[in-house]
Amino acid sequence: MLIKKKKKEGEEEEEEKGNKTYLLYQTLTALSVGVGGLVSSVAMGYTSPALPSMRSDPQFDITQEQESWVGAVMPAAALVGSVMAGPLVDKFGRRTSLLHLTWPYLLSWVLIATSSTVTGVVLGRLLSGMCVGVQAVVGSVLMPEIVQLDLRNILMLFPAVFGNFGMLLSFWAGEHMSWRELAWLGCVLCVPLLPLLAVLPETPQHLTSTGRRSESLAVLLVIRRTPREAHEEQEVVDTSVKAAAGGGSEGGAEEGLNNTMSLHQVVGGANTWPLSVAAGLMLAQQTTGITAVVFFASSILGGGGAAVLLGVVNFIGTFLGIFAVALVPRRRLLVFSSFVVVGALVILSLHFWMIGGHVGQQEQDTNQSGVASYIPVIALLSYILGFAVGWGPVPWVFLGEGLPSAVRGKAAAGVVAVNWASAFIITKTFGWSLTSLGPHMTFLSYAVLTTLLFAFLYPRLPETYQQSSAAMDKLYLDTYAKKRE
Repeated sequence: MLIKKKKKEGEEEEEEKGNKTYLLYQTLTALSVGVGGLVSSVAMGYTSPALPSMRSDPQFDITQEQESWVGAVMPAAALVGSVMAGPLVDKFGRRTSLLHLTWPYLLSWVLIATSSTVTGVVLGRLLSGMCVGVQAVVGSVLMPEIVQLDLRNILMLFPAVFGNFGMLLSFWAGEHMSWRELAWLGCVLCVPLLPLLAVLPETPQHLTSTGRRSESLAVLLVIRRTPREAHEEQEVVDTSVKAAAGGGSEGGAEEGLNNTMSLHQVVGGANTWPLSVAAGLMLAQQTTGITAVVFFASSILGGGGAAVLLGVVNFIGTFLGIFAVALVPRRRLLVFSSFVVVGALVILSLHFWMIGGHVGQQEQDTNQSGVASYIPVIALLSYILGFAVGWGPVPWVFLGEGLPSAVRGKAAAGVVAVNWASAFIITKTFGWSLTSLGPHMTFLSYAVLTTLLFAFLYPRLPETYQQSSAAMDKLYLDTYAKKRE
């Protein structure tokens, strides 16, 4: 009896120690991806305060066409980065890819800060955009592979909090810093990534898929609450790797994803449904016009102070998004978000149509009443809040919750590429649309596109709320099997 009692006490002590370890590493993972998201958001929001600063810099010449390229080159480069990310995460691993991404990130900010010409700034933005694209894919793959289901509602939203804080920081710092000083700030923000990522383990999925199953189990014993949970999850990982490798042999878990998967294997069969929905969500996220609004917030609102207010509301909206994603099914979130976003865009369209004004010049219109001058600000703030609880987080949450686990790395790269391709098109055409069509038609077109895509996606969107990856995989396989009958 005494021996059994001592053994039980020893197991309880070991389990208590395991609890501390598993919380530590999963929190560090969320923190690392969050800081990466912060750096990415500062890069994305950089142009809003930087472009006015460049215009007023007597030692720096920039034209309106060059401004559009400074804004648009980043999402174009992010498209390239997201495509590169798929092979990177499969070959070098999730954690290793993020760790070595820090160096080109640093270089991109240095290039911008020290540039004397627009060409140098564009090159820096090009490199920065590639890093943003890689980071978005790798972070979305790393988080669900490390963070377990009962902690995802909280920890998986770290990137959203840090990302929106980065946007706020970019707007606020831009009020007090020149465009060069803001670039140096971006450089400093990259530094914490090195020690954070250095202490993280590689994900069990990558270790198993590259023939290192024993290392995978060792990692799970550290990042899971109990040894039993670790062994059970390793069996799930083994099954996933075998399925991705074509299944069948006992050696599948050791050879795993090193076997080449064709494009048809990635996007065909049971994977077609979730991948098409994920790509559609990313496309719809950008047709709301969010990237263009963020990049040119100061121009739209006619002043940097209003852009800072936009950043504050965006940050507050993040916390609303956290509670919304934790408590509300994804389909309901998109219904509410679409209603608010489309409504705000229609109000903006009507406002600009009625005053016949131009973006960034409302405050100069002496015929505009005091109340009317607040309409675009209130509409944009409502737009940001509506976006923050639905179209902002849901497409990214779906990457972790809804993509088939067997092809998540490659599939995420392709889906994020759709996001950045859409962002580039929207951003590059935004200035042209304002000039040629007018702001009223520009915002109305975003409202129409968002409405059409919502109507297309809603009937096809599977509910991923409180569903495990295994449950979603089973849903896709069962649905595909029924269609083939």
